[in-house]
Amino acid sequence: MLELHNVTIGEQIRSLSITLSDGQIVNITGQKGSGKTTLLRALLGFISVDRGHISIDGELLTPLSAPYFRRQMAYVPQHLSLPEGYHGVPTDYLQLLRKAVESGKTLLIVDEPSKQLSEEEMQTVDSMLMEAVQRGAMVVAVNSRFQQNQVSL
Repeated sequence: MLELHNVTIGEQIRSLSITLSDGQIVNITGQKGSGKTTLLRALLGFISVDRGHISIDGELLTPLSAPYFRRQMAYVPQHLSLPEGYHGVPTDYLQLLRKAVESGKTLLIVDEPSKQLSEEEMQTVDSMLMEAVQRGAMVVAVNSRFQQNQVSL
């Protein structure tokens, strides 16, 4: 179970509480600059919360515990850029998402793509996210297309 309890991060996120169990998805929505990516970075343990706490299966996510928890997570960033000459890692958003879904990780954290996707590509994204949920993963996605379980920042 993923729990955010009264999480405050800077001026963007104030007293946010979310509980997510295995096989559930939460969709984060909001205007540009509302804190969507900031929230994902906190879930990954890259930044600390100012108030409240984040826990996974009852254990607090802290800067010291974050590396342990990241082994249980798959992250799909808005865009991925690699140093020149670095090969072997897909940089295409859909390829990254497919790899994340197939990883079997218990928590998928999926940011919105940086480029506009076609309707067909968006349907593929939706399908892959639902596949992860059906496999029992918890999914936190920046995705305004799903109407159920939306959290607006």
